[in-house]
Amino acid sequence: MSASQAQALSAIAFQFAAALQVYEEEVERLLQSRFDPEVYQRTSARMDEMRRYAAAIPTVSGAWVELLIRHFEFTHALFRTHQQRGEGADLPRLHEQLQHAIERLSQRCLQLVPAP
Repeated sequence: MSASQAQALSAIAFQFAAALQVYEEEVERLLQSRFDPEVYQRTSARMDEMRRYAAAIPTVSGAWVELLIRHFEFTHALFRTHQQRGEGADLPRLHEQLQHAIERLSQRCLQLVPAP
Protein backbone atom coordinates (compact mmCIF):
# COMPACT_ATOMS: atom_id res chain seq x y z
CA MET A 1 0.00 0.00 0.00
CA SER A 2 1.40 3.37 -0.95
CA ALA A 3 1.78 6.18 1.54
CA SER A 4 -1.03 8.15 -0.08
CA GLN A 5 -3.36 5.12 0.08
CA ALA A 6 -2.48 4.61 3.74
CA GLN A 7 -3.22 8.27 4.45
CA ALA A 8 -6.55 8.06 2.65
CA LEU A 9 -7.48 4.91 4.55
CA SER A 10 -6.51 6.57 7.81
CA ALA A 11 -8.64 9.62 7.00
CA ILE A 12 -11.65 7.46 6.16
CA ALA A 13 -11.19 5.43 9.35
CA PHE A 14 -11.05 8.65 11.38
CA GLN A 15 -14.24 9.94 9.71
CA PHE A 16 -15.88 6.58 10.34
CA ALA A 17 -14.99 6.72 14.04
CA ALA A 18 -16.37 10.27 14.26
CA ALA A 19 -19.60 9.20 12.53
CA LEU A 20 -19.92 6.31 14.98
CA GLN A 21 -19.72 8.74 17.88
CA VAL A 22 -22.50 10.88 16.40
CA TYR A 23 -24.51 7.73 15.64
CA GLU A 24 -24.21 6.64 19.27
CA GLU A 25 -25.57 10.02 20.39
CA GLU A 26 -28.45 9.74 17.92
CA VAL A 27 -29.27 6.25 19.19
CA GLU A 28 -29.50 7.69 22.71
CA ARG A 29 -31.88 10.39 21.47
CA LEU A 30 -33.89 7.74 19.62
CA LEU A 31 -34.19 5.69 22.80
CA GLN A 32 -35.22 8.72 24.86
CA SER A 33 -37.79 9.83 22.29
CA ARG A 34 -39.30 6.34 22.10
CA PHE A 35 -39.03 6.24 18.30
CA ASP A 36 -39.51 9.79 17.09
CA PRO A 37 -39.68 9.57 13.26
CA GLU A 38 -37.37 12.57 12.76
CA VAL A 39 -34.74 11.14 15.08
CA TYR A 40 -35.07 7.76 13.38
CA GLN A 41 -34.57 9.41 9.98
CA ARG A 42 -31.35 11.09 11.17
CA THR A 43 -30.14 7.79 12.61
CA SER A 44 -30.88 6.02 9.32
CA ALA A 45 -29.06 8.72 7.37
CA ARG A 46 -26.03 8.23 9.64
CA MET A 47 -26.14 4.49 8.88
CA ASP A 48 -26.11 5.29 5.15
CA GLU A 49 -23.10 7.56 5.65
CA MET A 50 -21.26 4.88 7.62
CA ARG A 51 -22.07 2.26 4.97
CA ARG A 52 -19.91 4.22 2.51
CA TYR A 53 -17.04 4.31 4.99
CA ALA A 54 -17.37 0.59 5.66
CA ALA A 55 -17.25 -0.17 1.95
CA ALA A 56 -13.92 1.67 1.73
CA ILE A 57 -12.36 -0.29 4.63
CA PRO A 58 -12.77 -4.03 4.05
CA THR A 59 -10.85 -4.92 7.22
CA VAL A 60 -13.75 -3.71 9.40
CA SER A 61 -16.43 -5.68 7.54
CA GLY A 62 -17.05 -8.18 10.37
CA ALA A 63 -17.53 -5.43 12.96
CA TRP A 64 -19.67 -3.47 10.48
CA VAL A 65 -21.98 -6.45 9.85
CA GLU A 66 -22.35 -6.91 13.60
CA LEU A 67 -23.36 -3.24 13.92
CA LEU A 68 -25.89 -3.61 11.10
CA ILE A 69 -27.47 -6.60 12.83
CA ARG A 70 -27.53 -4.91 16.25
CA HIS A 71 -28.96 -1.72 14.72
CA PHE A 72 -31.79 -3.66 13.10
CA GLU A 73 -32.55 -5.65 16.25
CA PHE A 74 -32.58 -2.51 18.40
CA THR A 75 -34.67 -0.34 16.09
CA HIS A 76 -37.11 -3.19 15.42
CA ALA A 77 -37.61 -3.73 19.18
CA LEU A 78 -37.95 0.01 19.74
CA PHE A 79 -40.59 0.23 17.00
CA ARG A 80 -42.49 -2.75 18.43
CA THR A 81 -42.38 -1.18 21.89
CA HIS A 82 -43.69 2.10 20.45
CA GLN A 83 -46.51 0.35 18.58
CA GLN A 84 -47.57 -1.61 21.66
CA ARG A 85 -47.23 1.48 23.87
CA GLY A 86 -45.38 -0.50 26.49
CA GLU A 87 -41.96 -1.46 27.68
CA GLY A 88 -39.89 -3.81 25.58
CA ALA A 89 -38.40 -6.52 27.75
CA ASP A 90 -35.42 -6.93 25.45
CA LEU A 91 -34.83 -3.25 24.79
CA PRO A 92 -32.18 -2.65 27.50
CA ARG A 93 -30.28 -5.77 26.47
CA LEU A 94 -30.46 -4.89 22.76
CA HIS A 95 -29.35 -1.34 23.48
CA GLU A 96 -26.35 -2.64 25.42
CA GLN A 97 -25.44 -5.03 22.61
CA LEU A 98 -25.66 -2.17 20.12
CA GLN A 99 -23.39 -0.04 22.30
CA HIS A 100 -20.82 -2.84 22.44
CA ALA A 101 -20.95 -3.22 18.66
CA ILE A 102 -20.38 0.53 18.27
CA GLU A 103 -17.40 0.37 20.63
CA ARG A 104 -15.85 -2.60 18.80
CA LEU A 105 -16.20 -0.99 15.40
CA SER A 106 -14.88 2.32 16.68
CA GLN A 107 -11.82 0.56 18.12
CA ARG A 108 -11.22 -1.22 14.81
CA CYS A 109 -11.41 2.14 12.98
CA LEU A 110 -9.10 3.90 15.41
CA GLN A 111 -6.51 1.13 15.05
CA LEU A 112 -6.17 2.28 11.44
CA VAL A 113 -5.41 5.86 12.47
CA PRO A 114 -1.72 6.40 13.25
CA ALA A 115 -0.88 7.95 16.60
CA PRO A 116 0.14 11.61 16.40
